[in-house]
Amino acid sequence: MNLKTKILSIAFLALSFIGFAQSNCKDLKGCERKLCELNIKLTAAKKAGNQSQIKGVEDAISQTKKNCTTKTVSNDLDKKVKEKQQKVKERTDDLNKAIKDQESTEKINKKKKKLAEAKADLNKALAEQKTK
Repeated sequence: MNLKTKILSIAFLALSFIGFAQSNCKDLKGCERKLCELNIKLTAAKKAGNQSQIKGVEDAISQTKKNCTTKTVSNDLDKKVKEKQQKVKERTDDLNKAIKDQESTEKINKKKKKLAEAKADLNKALAEQKTK
C-alpha cells in the first residue's frame, strides 16, 4: 500500500467514525447531547493538531459540565431558533426589496438561494429544539 492510499484510508476511517459518533449524539438529549457534540469537535481538533481549538473545546466541555442544565440547553436552543428566524426575516426582506426594485434576475435568484439556505437552517434549529 503506498503512502497516498494509507492517508486516504486513514482519512476515510476518521470521517466514518465522526459521522457515526454524530449520529449517536442525535439520540441523546440536553446536556448529554451537548457534551457528545463537543467531544466530537475535540476529537477532530486533536486529529487536526489545532492546539487553540483543542483548548477552546476543552474549556467549553469544562463549562458545560459545570453549568449545563436542561434549562440552559433549552435557552440556548430557543436563542438559536430566534436568531435563525431573524435571519429568515432579513433574507425575505432583502428578496422582496430586490423584486420591488426590479433588480436583475441573477441578483434575485441569488437572494432566493440565500433565503432557502436560511429557511433550511431554521428548520434544522427547530428540529433540534423539538428533540431537547
